[in-house]
Amino acid sequence: MAFQPSHLIRLRGLLAAEQQLAVALPEAERMAAQSRRFASVVPAAVARACSVAAIQGDTAVIYCSNGAAASRVRAQARGIARALSRAEAPVNALCVKIRADWAQPVPAEKHDLPARALQAFQTLDAQLPEGDLKIAVERLLARRRGAR
Repeated sequence: MAFQPSHLIRLRGLLAAEQQLAVALPEAERMAAQSRRFASVVPAAVARACSVAAIQGDTAVIYCSNGAAASRVRAQARGIARALSRAEAPVNALCVKIRADWAQPVPAEKHDLPARALQAFQTLDAQLPEGDLKIAVERLLARRRGAR
């Protein structure tokens, strides 16, 4: 699974629309490209837990959400620095910082209702009198039909 910086997609419209903020768009795109390069050389779990926050001189600042991910990044520092280096902006060192609020949340895995449970809800729907509960059960069944 490749790292996709979804926050940049929403920011692009905001930054491009406001003239004073438009100067930040190239930097945001450059940092997103650096994050993609970073994600290409580390395991997926580390890519989800860490992100390239800035390039200061020849040092890349990487924020990680936990110590385990930060340790893995430090262990792979040379390879990561090579992957982040470009001719116009060489990266020779990494500064890894732990920030618990920096991680991308892992999407919750949704489990669908078994066929037997759906049948029970359909039976319940047929027996319920008109009202809020019947409307709620019908809405649940409609969502489940759309999911399959």
